Amino acid sequence: MEWLVFLLPVAALSGWLSARRHYKKHLNRQQSPFDPDYFKGLNYLLNEQPDKAIDVFIRLLEVNSETVETHLALANLFRRRGETERAIRIHQNLIARPSLTAEQRDQVLVELGLDYMSAGVLDRAEQLFLELTNRPMPPVEAYSQLLRIYQQEKNWQQAINVAKKIKYDGQESLGPTIAQFYCELAEQERDIAAHNVQSLLKQALSYDANCVRATLLEAEMLIQEKNYKKAVKTLKKVESQDIEYLPEALPLLEICYINMTNLDKFREYLLALSERHPAIASIHLVLSSIIKQQYDEQEALDYLHKRLQQYPSLEGLNTMIELGNFSSEKLIPLMSDITNHLIQQSRRYVCRHCGFSGKTLHWHCPTCKQWGTIRSTEINLNTLDTKMETS
Repeated sequence: MEWLVFLLPVAALSGWLSARRHYKKHLNRQQSPFDPDYFKGLNYLLNEQPDKAIDVFIRLLEVNSETVETHLALANLFRRRGETERAIRIHQNLIARPSLTAEQRDQVLVELGLDYMSAGVLDRAEQLFLELTNRPMPPVEAYSQLLRIYQQEKNWQQAINVAKKIKYDGQESLGPTIAQFYCELAEQERDIAAHNVQSLLKQALSYDANCVRATLLEAEMLIQEKNYKKAVKTLKKVESQDIEYLPEALPLLEICYINMTNLDKFREYLLALSERHPAIASIHLVLSSIIKQQYDEQEALDYLHKRLQQYPSLEGLNTMIELGNFSSEKLIPLMSDITNHLIQQSRRYVCRHCGFSGKTLHWHCPTCKQWGTIRSTEINLNTLDTKMETS
């Protein structure tokens, strides 16, 4: 019955068009305004034979400049319902008609390519979109869909080639996206051809100077090469690139300074950093760890207590409990268990574009497919209620 509700308006429209053509052709008001096939189509529809009904109605809808949009709307509805075979059939029927203009033909080819993508036949979709890009004035949609295909196939070099050809009027540049593609290539090359990685990361930063991922990858390679001094210089760029990614850089900086046996310098840097960004809990946690290593737990506890009074955070509270030495032997394990549980259950990374959240950092959002939109979220006590309500 769902088919009946959906196709009756289409049937009515097809009947009307057929009647109008019939009337114009014969100029005889006494003739029946309906094509006999119209009633045949209705009969198929009423007898729950939608495939045969569709064939009839497609024949009735003569393809011309007035009905192309009707065909496209019908096929798109099929595709959205997951009935891609029917959508493909309608689009192929359209393409076979010589009456289409060049612009209409390109539009139908784009829709047919989308049908193939919906059906998972990526090679045929790719072939169609590549054909469209060879037109004198290729539709932007063809490049956009090729980009989707190459990302899905993880063919990053092809994705880069296509992305460079896309030009959106008045929209955001694809530079940051291209930078992420170069980072993907760099990750692939790390264990295969490490000598190519530096060049790929340089390309990434040329398209997006604020690409934190490229900076972190470069620093990791420098650490592997034991070039800690250069790694520190590289990691310090994260503060100006995107301060919200600083928590990802701090553990790497700690590794560098420990290996350089220069914790004094690291402590000075963290103190300066905490003055510039006092609300970032990660800075205080790392700094309290360094103070503990250099002095003792009490010094670290005093520092952390002072900071938590100004900028309370759940992570800071948990660290303070672990550092503390309170009289109750049961209080510390209980509070530590609760705070640890909250930290583990909290959603630490959130996409700013679509709201996707998870416990690990994704450079490519699994939901909206945007690059570099996921940020680390720290649990501050003044926003904890809001976070728990939306989780």
